[in-house]
Amino acid sequence: MHALSLLALLLPLVAADGFSQCNCQTASDNGVWTYDPVLTHWANFDTSVGGCVDPSANIDGDTWQKLCIEAGVTNGYYAFDFKGAPITNVPAMKVAHAAGKCPK
Repeated sequence: MHALSLLALLLPLVAADGFSQCNCQTASDNGVWTYDPVLTHWANFDTSVGGCVDPSANIDGDTWQKLCIEAGVTNGYYAFDFKGAPITNVPAMKVAHAAGKCPK
């Protein structure tokens, strides 16, 4: 019974290591990193804040980093039309450098 009580106390601390908001950034050839809302959209996007939001702060930073790189560099991603649908009649956009940013 004591082990379960200890687990109940420690579980919220583990969840606290997550982030509540993350976004994707891309770097130009001169090394300047900028926020990329279209790339961010491909992971989990909340238009009201311009990024991925989880009120319970459970976004894993490493996972987010992989998602940004996978969509931006490896697979490519599409812009969206005014209705929010991806514009897929053009080649997917790819960038040379992408990274996830999760401010605390």
